[in-house]
Amino acid sequence: MFRLPDGMEKVWLMRAKGMREVEIAGALGVSRQAVNKALKDARVKLFDAFLGLAEVFSWEIARVNAEKGFMVARGKCLDKNVRVYAFYFPGKGIKAFLGEEFPEYVLNHAVELGIVDEPKLKKLLKSLES
Repeated sequence: MFRLPDGMEKVWLMRAKGMREVEIAGALGVSRQAVNKALKDARVKLFDAFLGLAEVFSWEIARVNAEKGFMVARGKCLDKNVRVYAFYFPGKGIKAFLGEEFPEYVLNHAVELGIVDEPKLKKLLKSLES
């Protein structure tokens, strides 16, 4: 299972929730430069993880947003073309979903990270696809 290192994950999550780098630095008692480096490294690691996942399953990537921790791709499942949505969940790693139905916890995660402002499936799909 892929996971960001704990400290990097904490910084990434704070930023994904909308905190500015200087606020994160103050909250954690580190320099803004340390926060900036952690965020840069987190984005690279997440992008590489999503790219690797797509490569393993032969998915065609439509969009990757490493700042918010998600990927949208196209793939085949039982000879059908399907949309694939993958999300990074802090403490759990990347989870992928085929099709346009998500468990409630995905909708809540999307609200927590500011991908959408309320846990509505149509809003989430529109945000992921735009």
